[in-house]
Amino acid sequence: MRSGRSREADAFIAAAQESAPEAISACPGWTTHEVVAHVAGIAIEVTRHLEPYLQGDPVPQTRSFEEREAPLQAMEHPALLQRLDAEEVRMRGLIDEVVEGEPDAIIPWTGRHMAVAKFVPHLRNEFALHRWDIAGDDETSRHLLGHPDLIDHSVGELGRILLVAGRRHDPAPNADFHARLRTPGQADLRVTVESGDAVLAWADDDADEPTVDMDVGARHLFIWGRRPGGHDRLRSHLKQSDLARLQTLLSGY
Repeated sequence: MRSGRSREADAFIAAAQESAPEAISACPGWTTHEVVAHVAGIAIEVTRHLEPYLQGDPVPQTRSFEEREAPLQAMEHPALLQRLDAEEVRMRGLIDEVVEGEPDAIIPWTGRHMAVAKFVPHLRNEFALHRWDIAGDDETSRHLLGHPDLIDHSVGELGRILLVAGRRHDPAPNADFHARLRTPGQADLRVTVESGDAVLAWADDDADEPTVDMDVGARHLFIWGRRPGGHDRLRSHLKQSDLARLQTLLSGY
């Protein structure tokens, strides 16, 4: 049985069609056109991995963003949108084919290993986050980013990776650090730096640590280096230097 297109993919494609291709997005240095090229590039790269896997051939090394996106950025915007639509359908069919025959299949991906079934929430997450980049804080974004399974995927699969870029600019790289991102009705997220090891993970207790309070969608954006509009959505109980360090640590993938 083939799965249908996700609500996140539908919403992203609709937003991309409504936005001017040259409109500056929330991704630094990227317009709507470059954001679409990025998402299309992910779908193409997943397909490039799954086709040989299904044939029993070696899975290739994952290409860099720059390598896979350059030819897509060179396309005219209407053609790029059509390419994204087709590649998303193609990718989704291959994911279904692999998972139907081998539910626990794992393949190499970006220097690590990824369960093929995890590409479903992975792409939903990409579509939801990048829709916000081009459409902003509307009701659709708040709805899509509020689904706990997507932030759970981000934390479970990328809880260390999301801090790698920020650690390069950490103002106190040798100092331990503990802070919580708190959302009512959900477990806390902890950002910790201990003995040089930086991790984003779900808290397993309710210890009294400095917190930043935020709604569920704002927390999803925050861990990906985004800063949602409406300053009342983010309320800090950290001292200024710690808040600045937290924002640096979570400054984007």
